[in-house]
Amino acid sequence: MPPARRRFGRVRKLPSGRWQARYPGPDGRDRSAPTTFATKTDAARFLAATEVDMARGAWLDPHRSGVRLREYSQSWLAERSVRGRPLATRTRETYQHSLDRWVLPSLGDLPLDRITPAVVRRWHAQTTAATGPTAARQAYAVLRAILSTAVADDALARNPCRITGAGQARSDERPLLDLEQVQQLAANMPVHLRGLVELAFWGHLRLGELVALRIEDVDLDAGKVSVRRQVVETDTGPEESAPKAGSQRTVHLPDQGVDALDEHLRVRGTTVPTDRLFARPDGSLLRAHHVHAAWQTARKRASLPEAHLHDLRHAGLTLAAQSGATLAEVMRRAGHSSSRAAMIYQHAAERRDAEVAARLGRLAAGPRTNPPDRQRPRRAR
Repeated sequence: MPPARRRFGRVRKLPSGRWQARYPGPDGRDRSAPTTFATKTDAARFLAATEVDMARGAWLDPHRSGVRLREYSQSWLAERSVRGRPLATRTRETYQHSLDRWVLPSLGDLPLDRITPAVVRRWHAQTTAATGPTAARQAYAVLRAILSTAVADDALARNPCRITGAGQARSDERPLLDLEQVQQLAANMPVHLRGLVELAFWGHLRLGELVALRIEDVDLDAGKVSVRRQVVETDTGPEESAPKAGSQRTVHLPDQGVDALDEHLRVRGTTVPTDRLFARPDGSLLRAHHVHAAWQTARKRASLPEAHLHDLRHAGLTLAAQSGATLAEVMRRAGHSSSRAAMIYQHAAERRDAEVAARLGRLAAGPRTNPPDRQRPRRAR
């Protein structure tokens, strides 16, 4: 009777007398066992164990799991995309810096399957002690993303990055600028940058979006600004590109924002549609560091030394939420592709609403007391 056909994989005897096992991976490609076997039975046992591992999702690709993190991370970085778009230059530079400075010196020479949860915990503790929470968080987030891809590639059974919250940003809530403070800050900026401050507040634009605006992006008659591009500072200089995913938008401005832009264009002087909306006084290219330098002086003069430029956007979006804008409307004005960031402004508006209600109550009570016959009875507790 002929031997029963093997259900999974196959074995063959080599000229050396040892036995080789081969089997199809989940992707359909043939693979060889990482070693040969002294007997046919040993090779068959390997195939049986491999089939079980595949069935329970514990199989590792031997050609990938032994690859060092250093090589794998560079392939990951070259192929990485977000929503079908290649990584922005600045994002790629940030990832590479985290890898070169904090990840690869300690973990780069380890094969992927040697990076265990204990190894990651020890590395994370050492990195946090050496650099602080921000850089450690960024490095951990990059490592976790790389190893998540390794899991998808069957190079790892599970991601060893399992430290709760280690890759999440934690920042104290910024103080909320009010309209008077925004006006003080704008007044203390150089004349050619006052409109930029006003637009950051009323239009909620990011600095890179503001710097990239052109005259043709502004329609004062309709009271709107179109965000079509951004400028990002990279290691090789400023780079103009499409805005963040989901951030291309048209923002309608209130009358105050339109008036501020009208005044800015008057100060800006003669232009053509393709000129940058914001430029240096001599007409040369405005860069982010020029704005930050002016902002540092303005916030000191306005007695707001802790104010960040991004606080203008935060304050404007919170005001929009307070005006009754829905979550979807706040997301659209902000250029947010997810509701998570936009919820910050909704929560701030809710807390502010509670403060308004309390002030209304105090105002209504006033200094006077009710006549004795009309006093409201004390509420039972």
